[in-house]
Order: sequence, then structure tokens, then C-alpha cells
Amino acid sequence: MVKRGLGRSNVNADINVTPMADIMLVLLIIFMITTPLLQTGVTVNLPKAKNPLDAPEADSKDAIVVALTREGRIYLQKTPISEDELIKYVTDRLTGEINKTMFLKADQSVSYGRVVQIVNQCRKAGVERIGLMAEKEKER
Repeated sequence: MVKRGLGRSNVNADINVTPMADIMLVLLIIFMITTPLLQTGVTVNLPKAKNPLDAPEADSKDAIVVALTREGRIYLQKTPISEDELIKYVTDRLTGEINKTMFLKADQSVSYGRVVQIVNQCRKAGVERIGLMAEKEKER
């Protein structure tokens, strides 16, 4: 008679995690490279201020953020828009709203007169409060 199962087999049941670690490292590198690309928006060189106030409401998804670039182009969030379209959008958006606030990110090389012109147009459209965005100066 043949006896089965009495001999011991040396089966290695360990899981090799090296390939998984390699894949995780590659994914980490991919995410590190692509994340800054997703966060880019309109390039505006904001003026520097020593004591700017924090405005966390400017980061909310329903905030009205207007950018005025060095070239004089106007952007609503990240979308290029004409001045007339901006006024129409602001008027429609703020109808019936309690909080009638807008945030303006103007490039530091834009003339003061152009900024005042945009502010005046937005005031006529119903904006009650306008936050002028600035970057905090780096302390030396």
C-alpha cells in the first residue's frame, strides 16, 4: 500500500510585497507630479502686503472670484470673460442673495484706474463688499 500525506512538503506561503511597494512608489511619484498641474489657475502676480486679512470665504466653491491679469484680461474663477459678461453674471448671481461679496485678484502691474473701473462696474451690478486679494510679505 502506498501511504500518502505523511511526507512534509516545504511550501512557502509568504506573500511577496516587493512588486506592490514598487507600484505604490510609482503611483506616489505620478500623483506628486500631477497635483501641482491640477491646482494651476489664472496666473496673477498679487501685490504684497504686510498684514493682509485672511479671507477663507474666498476659497469656497460658491465665492465670486474675479482675476484681472497683467494683460488686462478678466477671468471669472478660471474662465475668461468680457467685462459686459462679468456684469451680467454678477447681476444674475447676486439677485436675491444676502451675502453680496466678491473677491478681486488684480495683478500688481495693472493700473489703479483699471481696478477702480472694474470695482465701479461690479458695484453697479449689486456687489456690496469687494475683497481685494493680496499676498503676505515674507518676513526677513
